[in-house]
Amino acid sequence: MQHKRYCKTLSLKDDAQLIEDYKKVHAPGAVWPEITDGMREVGILDMEIYIQGTRLFMIMDTIPDFN
Repeated sequence: MQHKRYCKTLSLKDDAQLIEDYKKVHAPGAVWPEITDGMREVGILDMEIYIQGTRLFMIMDTIPDFN
């Protein structure tokens, strides 16, 4: 199956506590099922998120006609 791949970067606010809070709610198994179900419904097949300091990098695989 072919898919689209999006790579995005984001500058996070330089607040260590907010970044740690973000990491906790996005940790494997911590995301609410409604969120992942909603992502699949709109065509997001997989998503990886990496954080280095205040930089976030996201890789998102989607269905071919995702917009």
